[in-house]
Amino acid sequence: MPFKQRLLALFLLLFFAVPSSLIAQINNSTLTVYIDCRGCDDDFVRSEVNYVNFVRDQSVAEVQLLVTLQRTGGGGFQFTLDYIGLGEFEGKDNTILFISPQSDTDELMRNRLVKYVKLGLVNYLSEKDIITDLEVFYVGTNETGASSSEEITDPWNGWNFELGANANLSGEQSRENYRLNGSFEAQRTTENWKVRFDYWQNYNKRVFISTDSLGNEEREEFTTEEQNVFGLVGRSLSDHWTIGSYFRGQSSTQNNIDLRIAATPTIEFSLFPYSEFNRRAITIRYGMLAEQNFYSDTTIFGESEEFLFRQELNIEAEYTQPWGGIDGEIRLGNYMHDFSKNRLNFNLRVNMRVSRIFSFNVSGRYSVINDQLSIPAGDFSDAEILLNLRNQATSYNFGASFGFEINFGSVYNNVVNSRL
Repeated sequence: MPFKQRLLALFLLLFFAVPSSLIAQINNSTLTVYIDCRGCDDDFVRSEVNYVNFVRDQSVAEVQLLVTLQRTGGGGFQFTLDYIGLGEFEGKDNTILFISPQSDTDELMRNRLVKYVKLGLVNYLSEKDIITDLEVFYVGTNETGASSSEEITDPWNGWNFELGANANLSGEQSRENYRLNGSFEAQRTTENWKVRFDYWQNYNKRVFISTDSLGNEEREEFTTEEQNVFGLVGRSLSDHWTIGSYFRGQSSTQNNIDLRIAATPTIEFSLFPYSEFNRRAITIRYGMLAEQNFYSDTTIFGESEEFLFRQELNIEAEYTQPWGGIDGEIRLGNYMHDFSKNRLNFNLRVNMRVSRIFSFNVSGRYSVINDQLSIPAGDFSDAEILLNLRNQATSYNFGASFGFEINFGSVYNNVVNSRL
């Protein structure tokens, strides 16, 4: 082989072989991670865990980290960290759970998340060169500062309470709006029992101001008020069955209800164990509602008060997966004295990553409505129609939304910059 050809062959060998070997060394130096953090501060996680490469493209990652949250009985959050191995780590999955109590500020919550993210990554970093630069420190106490062997006493016996109120006002020369909301919540959740009580009220006054030909100011005021009481008692029977009852109370000027009192004994079956609820759930719930209604005005059926039975069937499904999530609900109900007085509600939400650059989300709802027994008789005024002061008869309602995202460009940029 002539000298020039040998020189060219050597150059090509160095050009292709050396960079590939360098790339292999770089890839083995640390871990590439794709984080899917639903409801948490993933930018903060990226900024604090700076010894792995976070990528924006799942297809080039070695580990996918899926973070999901659920409310706890104490008002805090249970975080579930699912580590899903990809490529050479395929089949090497891991799950970490931890609790962030209600007393945690946002700062404490995200620092706690970073701590457990780091712990979960160690299992994969042990096969990377960077493991030689990592150290583990044992503190020796739990996060409350007490020894883990000490028994924790709870003077509240698991009960959690929340009281809140807010007021809003706005206006201009021709109109004013006043809104007042208040709420109270008490709940206790254990492995076998779930007890909850909610109260909330809404007050809304709208004022329209005009001036007549003589310069006199005229004010028209329209007010809507609503109060609701909700209670729940549930008892776990097994990993798949639960029994309980709902309790409801309501008064509403918009719904023509002076007072509604209702109770719904119910039973629920979960297709999957309740312990898997953070990733997949299909539940079927059936109940029989008994309600006593006192109406503000005589209804279109000539009733000023009535006692009713109503059966209700709810089917809910929710899947949270690395590619996205799907959740839907079907709710059926009818009054027992007349099966034609019924309602069907259908809701569906989908968010999905189709490819490395394209993802979309879609949601829709549709209701077939034939059970508006509280509609008042008589005609509605223009103000009641335009301002929605009274519910009006309808046979259906619907809503839908759709959106998509296209992401392309560098997938290796881990810089977090909060300036401007």
